[in-house]
Amino acid sequence: SITDNDGNISSLADSVYVEAAHGQGLEVWGLVDNFSTEIDTAAVLNNTASRERLAEQLVNAALEYNLEGINVDFELIPEDAADGYIQFLREISIRCRANSLVLSVDNPVPMEFNAHYNLNAQGEVVDYVIIMGYDEHYVGSEPGSVASISFVTDGVTKALEEGVPAEKTILAVPFYTRLWRTDTSGNVTSEAYGMDAAQAVVNDNGAVASWNE
Repeated sequence: SITDNDGNISSLADSVYVEAAHGQGLEVWGLVDNFSTEIDTAAVLNNTASRERLAEQLVNAALEYNLEGINVDFELIPEDAADGYIQFLREISIRCRANSLVLSVDNPVPMEFNAHYNLNAQGEVVDYVIIMGYDEHYVGSEPGSVASISFVTDGVTKALEEGVPAEKTILAVPFYTRLWRTDTSGNVTSEAYGMDAAQAVVNDNGAVASWNE
């Protein structure tokens, strides 16, 4: 995670985890996020020194822990950071190629409000553009599916239309659903459930799940 506006990071990397994954024939891509409320994403991405420090620390950590790749999960990127964001991806992509690291980047389903994420430019410099095909509905939204088929299909279609090569496109799918509740006053709330927990709710209520072709 980015920890300050100078581009420094904190790390949860664990060599035991990496070795266990490798023992199962799996690659490990270290994820970096911008979720800290202590940072200004625009300040980090629009500053050359901060971008360089961030890229250097990420690549060094990936090499130290013998990772195969780096996954960039920056969310709620402000429009005034759009150019700096793409520049960061360009700069870290050079370091990744020089060290044989896969570079991937996570994106919400393309919408008008996130057009400044510039999927076309991403597709030119990264190895994989990942479309997060979930959170169509969320805490505080109206009730609905986490990932309806039209929402997911539109996400992939729009990414391709914006110029992301098909061979670079990854669709991320959710391993969770949401349980929606309406109280006696008509207030609606929800919480995320893993698939085992969701099946338990079905079973506990005597319902039967059926597959819709």
